[in-house]
Amino acid sequence: MNDKVVGKLKNSKIVWYAVSSLILLSLAYVADFGDFISALKSINRFYMLLSLISGLSVFLVWGYVWHSFFEELNMQISLFKSYKIFMAGTLMNSITPLGQAGGEPFMAFVISDNAETSYEKALSSVVSADLVNAIPFIAYLIVAVIYLLAAGSINNIVWQAVYLLTGIGVILAASGYIILYKRSSAAAKIYGALDYLETKSIVERRHIEAVKRKMEEIHSNFSRIGENPKHLVRVTAISHLAPLTQYVSMYFILLGLGIQPGVTGVFLTIILGGLAMWSPTPGGSGTVEAAMSGLLVALYPGIGLDTALAAAVLFRFTTYWPGILIGYISLIDLKR
Repeated sequence: MNDKVVGKLKNSKIVWYAVSSLILLSLAYVADFGDFISALKSINRFYMLLSLISGLSVFLVWGYVWHSFFEELNMQISLFKSYKIFMAGTLMNSITPLGQAGGEPFMAFVISDNAETSYEKALSSVVSADLVNAIPFIAYLIVAVIYLLAAGSINNIVWQAVYLLTGIGVILAASGYIILYKRSSAAAKIYGALDYLETKSIVERRHIEAVKRKMEEIHSNFSRIGENPKHLVRVTAISHLAPLTQYVSMYFILLGLGIQPGVTGVFLTIILGGLAMWSPTPGGSGTVEAAMSGLLVALYPGIGLDTALAAAVLFRFTTYWPGILIGYISLIDLKR
């Protein structure tokens, strides 16, 4: 990678972190920065500790799903090392302007170096694991929308969430179906496109053949994953624990701020606010806090924006930001 490309990546990262910071600062300004800081300081420390424990446990769930796919592809990686690799992946996703995605190709290199396996096998396992880890948020969001429809309290904001849900759900479903069950059809079209490029002398034959070899290995790995539906059902069930750990984390934060949290309000805040994780900022920074603050104000009429923003920031402190530090340490250790 030349210096010019590296420079562009650094500038991109700086721009997106600047956008994230601007959103947070704007919220704090609107809420009254002094009241916001006071709300942060007022939280009960015992409840904050419980929230942190629950929030960090989300990484245990997601990391185990990664490890499970490593095992499925016979990659010799211990559970502890799988967790280090996953946390390093959390860091990689946090420095790409693609929300909670984008770091998979980089992590495949890290995995292949540390597990003495091929890049194609590593990429197959990571993509499969991340697809499975995304399913619970779609499933819980469907439940939330059905509840709101039944309660007759659905509004324009929720309808926008429904449209976003539909788009994300279709993309995930199509991706999973093509990867796991329609590999041959998709591969045939890609091979046809490669043959066309070769026929027109647009790309050299040796490059075309190299791409085909890599595609064949990826195709083979996804075939192995798709041929074991019991494993897919099991890890999907386990991945549904992740949103529940976040629910408990937000529940204790609201208790610590002197708010009586209702089950419905916390559930909707976590699920609907979680959609902002897919926004084009590193790890959804800024947009997640903004979305959750707005939802808390809407769902708890007596709460001020300062307290709502404090709750959202503290939630991210327990469920997201520690992962960046742990991921950095893990990545350095893996490289060493």
